[in-house]
Amino acid sequence: MKRLITYLAILLAVATAVRAENDGGIETPFAFGIGARDLALGTANFALANSSTALYWNPAALARTEQITISGFHANLYDPGVTYQFFGLTLPTMDWGGFGLGVTRLGINDIEQRDENNIVTGSFSDNRVALIMSYGKNISGYDIGTAVTIEQHTLDTYKATSTPGLQISISRVIDLGSANFEELALALNGRNLISQNFKMDLSEVAYPSSADFGMSLRLRPRTDWDHSVLMAASISKTDRVDPRMSFGLEYNIKDFLFLRGGLRQDKLSAGFGMQYKNFGFDYALVDRDLGSLHLFNISTSFGMPISLKKAARERKKEEEFNHRMNASLTSKNEDMIQKIMEDGQNQMTAGNLEEAFFNFDRALFLARNSSHDTTGIYILQSQTKTRLDRLKESMEYERLLDSAQANMGRGDYMASRYYAGQALSLAPESDTARAIILKSEKEISRSSTLAEQINARLFRADSLLNFGQVGQALKVIEAVKEIAPDDNRVRMTERKIRLELWRQKASDAYAINDLQTAKTALDSALNIFPGHKWCLELRQEIAGKKQVNQIETNPPDKIETLGPDIKERVAESYKTAQKLFEKGEFNKALAYWETVEQLAPGYLSVREYLVKAYKFKGIELYGQNRLQEAIDVWSKASLLDPDNDEIKDYIKRSEIEIRKLKELSYESDK
Repeated sequence: MKRLITYLAILLAVATAVRAENDGGIETPFAFGIGARDLALGTANFALANSSTALYWNPAALARTEQITISGFHANLYDPGVTYQFFGLTLPTMDWGGFGLGVTRLGINDIEQRDENNIVTGSFSDNRVALIMSYGKNISGYDIGTAVTIEQHTLDTYKATSTPGLQISISRVIDLGSANFEELALALNGRNLISQNFKMDLSEVAYPSSADFGMSLRLRPRTDWDHSVLMAASISKTDRVDPRMSFGLEYNIKDFLFLRGGLRQDKLSAGFGMQYKNFGFDYALVDRDLGSLHLFNISTSFGMPISLKKAARERKKEEEFNHRMNASLTSKNEDMIQKIMEDGQNQMTAGNLEEAFFNFDRALFLARNSSHDTTGIYILQSQTKTRLDRLKESMEYERLLDSAQANMGRGDYMASRYYAGQALSLAPESDTARAIILKSEKEISRSSTLAEQINARLFRADSLLNFGQVGQALKVIEAVKEIAPDDNRVRMTERKIRLELWRQKASDAYAINDLQTAKTALDSALNIFPGHKWCLELRQEIAGKKQVNQIETNPPDKIETLGPDIKERVAESYKTAQKLFEKGEFNKALAYWETVEQLAPGYLSVREYLVKAYKFKGIELYGQNRLQEAIDVWSKASLLDPDNDEIKDYIKRSEIEIRKLKELSYESDK
């Protein structure tokens, strides 16, 4: 009889574990809590509850669960015959949040049953079981969770099941972006918002509602330590009961050993935990009204972490989008090359061979850099070049012959002979050119003077210069200087030749990005003609390019830590850009990617996408003959990817074309 009374007294103490003051009602015996870690921390740390116990303390924390977790909790309450146990399972998903299922049991077995004569007639059990179904999901940066609890009480032949109780929680983990203060977690939890009701025989119990607010701060005392400290505090308020405060402290040593202490009202608690790979063990010593309790918890996790799964999925999405982007840009590039080819063929048909060759040359350049088949383009370009060379030779022959005859008529026989000789080199079978040469030589031998020889050689030097044969022109003029060193015409022609020599050196050096050599050559040219427009403009371009190179070699030292709002904006802009590109809205997508790069340089594959987008946009402008605009766009790509030789080739090609066009315009102004 004494043993029976002892068991019933213990059961009554547990069942009314928190008998509310001021007539607050009777809380469920499971309000004692679960988890050795949580109880060692005085129940203060529910804002950062482990995944194994979050389904009870803070369902919202299930949103952060990384792996499938199984946990078990056991305690003997005051007497070896009273057991308090918990078994829990948490299941995270990539898109639908985290789910939790837990079963808690409080029971006494083998209670002696006696009749009215105090004779043992058998035994019975008193068991309480609670089923907890929890769910948590992150919505707009906040973790939202809910749990439904159903209890069943079995006492001998009596059995009762409660109505479902509803729990709702919300929490947020804030990355503080500090080397010492790592993260702050805030949580608000409401229990029995829809109250559980029990009715057994003639008695009925309704559990009171309660609210909990908690905050936890994780910090690292020294940045070079692999130890950390967790500080937690919470306040709980039950209907018609005074608020209760809780505090907890956890010292983490290398994520292996955890030392814990807590205070709940005036009751102390302590414990420790060990974690090895995916297995954890926790112990707690908790002070309660009827004495000290020893609590044990084991847990294990398995499966690939959700963060790694999401990262793998994002990588796969990036690869798929990258493939589609490459295919789309390749298709657009092929269309552009085809358009340039059609323009070239139309010009060829119309007899505009120079324009046709120019188009085929551009198409061939784009095709080579894009790894397209260049066979057909090369054949058309070769055919056009052959026809163009023949036409130029014919036209040049006629021009040289006309010049020879005109100079013959003016009596400049040396010039006449020179032009006729040039014409004969183009058409070796020309009897007309040969006849002019014979006649000129006869006249020269009859009336040759020093002045005529000087004029002829000056004319030859000027002709060589016009044909781009600067070295030969310099040799001719140096020979003339020996005959007439004080002749102003000779000095002026020499200056023109030397200017062109330095211009060529500057242009060649600039084309291979040898900026210092190009600048030195330009300075030499400007010493000869101080105000030469072409030289001044190229020197200005070199100064601008050096400034860009300086920016490239001095990137920002570090990227500022982004706040949660900026992170959300970056992620949204990145995804929006991908969707816009898929829809074919290229320029809008580019604007969103530029926003991402400004806010978070190097975010995911944004630089890769920007380089590809800038490359294509530049090609598009190049195909429209908007060369400087194309260079400006390609320069953006080069800043993001300084080692991209293809982009450098595009810029170099366009700069050469611009200089050629300028040279032609200078010639036409003379």
